[in-house]
Amino acid sequence: MSPASLSPDRQAGRAGSLVDVTARLALVVAVISVVYSAIQLGVIGLLRRAGAAQWLAAHNLPLPAGLDWLLRHAGTLGVLMLLASLALLAVGWGLLARREWARTGFIGFLLLTAVANFACLPLIQALFNGLAGMFPAGMLQTPQGQELLLQLQVSRWICLITGAATALAFALLHGWLALKLGKPDVRVQFH
Repeated sequence: MSPASLSPDRQAGRAGSLVDVTARLALVVAVISVVYSAIQLGVIGLLRRAGAAQWLAAHNLPLPAGLDWLLRHAGTLGVLMLLASLALLAVGWGLLARREWARTGFIGFLLLTAVANFACLPLIQALFNGLAGMFPAGMLQTPQGQELLLQLQVSRWICLITGAATALAFALLHGWLALKLGKPDVRVQFH
């Protein structure tokens, strides 16, 4: 049976259930993300009190520039994640209430997430560069060091390929869902 042959009531029912399922999933993800963000902010506070960066420096363990930046900005990043999670929570409630601002906001979240997934791929390269930089140059010249570098290179490619495939899969899923939420039979439910 094609969608064109369905009665208007049945099409509205399918569109309504798509919105309901999407809203409930958004709420579940938002609640998990709010809890995670709160825990993350607590851990950041504990790490600062424990002096994790100072401990690494005291033990002559080099701190890669990216990790140093992350430690210095962890509180701000944690608060931003918490705010984004709370915004997704509001959008999820708005979707259940069939608010137009929530529909457009959710589409915005979908598109922003798809772009962010691709934007984070260069961080994989930076992570592995930082890992390689943590080892003394003399050690990397040994046979064991060369084997370690080879393992890091293989791991880097595996992470890059799986990260790119995951980003692409989510971009396709998010694009499909954004198109579905933009269809007239879905838009008519919102006010």
